[in-house]
Amino acid sequence: MSCSHECKPDWNAYLLGELGPADRRQHEECASACPACREELATLRVTLDALATLREEEVPRRIAFVSDKVFEPRWWQTLSQSFLRPSFAAGAVIAAAILIHAFVRPPAAPAPPVDTAAIEARVAAEVGQRMEAQMTATVNTAVDTAVTRAVAETRKQDDQRTAALLSATERRYADAAEFLDKRVTQIYALNSGAGVR
Repeated sequence: MSCSHECKPDWNAYLLGELGPADRRQHEECASACPACREELATLRVTLDALATLREEEVPRRIAFVSDKVFEPRWWQTLSQSFLRPSFAAGAVIAAAILIHAFVRPPAAPAPPVDTAAIEARVAAEVGQRMEAQMTATVNTAVDTAVTRAVAETRKQDDQRTAALLSATERRYADAAEFLDKRVTQIYALNSGAGVR
């Protein structure tokens, strides 16, 4: 009888002792009845036995990284490699050109005469313009501030006057309504005879 289609036994758990008694009994019955299961169980036992023969070794505590000092080249290796780089050659050519230019350069052309009076006149004119612009801006700002403040105060006074007028009108209206209410009550009383004694 073959059980490959009927049940799927977990032989790893069986061999490692991770099954309960009922499952263990079921796996043993399956192994005794099915040759394919017996073969798989035997293969797994051979693998476990082979693993058991291996020597246990401690895992290394630290792995060397490429950035460790062990892998860094010595100073003389770095220096010799830098001479072979194209960037070093380009830098050497530029340095040589600078040195040659420093020692072998044409004489400097004489500087043109400086007209100090013209420069002073230009500076004075520019300072005057800037001062005038700044004064104008300051005056405009002060005028704008004063106008804004005056408008705000006028609006505030107008609001206060309007509120006072509304309050007085409401009082007059309330007094007039009360007076009319009393008069209507008196007229009603006189007409209905309730007020005659």
